[in-house]
Amino acid sequence: MKDKFPYPGKPAVVTKEMCDMNGHMNVVHYYHIFSEYTNLYHDMGFSHDYFVKGFSSFTLETNLSYLKEIKEGEECYPHYRIINVSPKLIHYGGILLTEEGAVAATYETVEVHVDMATRKSSKMPDWLLSKLNTMKEEHAQAGDVGFELRLKIK
Repeated sequence: MKDKFPYPGKPAVVTKEMCDMNGHMNVVHYYHIFSEYTNLYHDMGFSHDYFVKGFSSFTLETNLSYLKEIKEGEECYPHYRIINVSPKLIHYGGILLTEEGAVAATYETVEVHVDMATRKSSKMPDWLLSKLNTMKEEHAQAGDVGFELRLKIK
């Protein structure tokens, strides 16, 4: 499954503080790993410089499926891919792998490009849309994502 998500994130080690009373990583930390253990957002074009120019993105919807426990002391590995892009929206997803390479979670999200002056959705500039479409096409070469997508953009 790893080969279907060609953008690797940073490995994470599950700490005691990340675990709940069931002895496995609490759900909030799955989302945290998917959103924070990667440079994907920056590499898509959403850098600090872009934010300073007055643009960002907001999350519209996220779907996260938990498939396997990850326990304290275990390492996990997020991997990502761009699924679809429109002039205002980005649909991307990821998987979280265990040390053994099993899929512990699947993730997908839809983000909207935002003009921070109005805090409303806005079309992306041509350079950003082109960059995202190139990434999407490169990632699509890996084939189908391998799980049922629940989110879509038109």
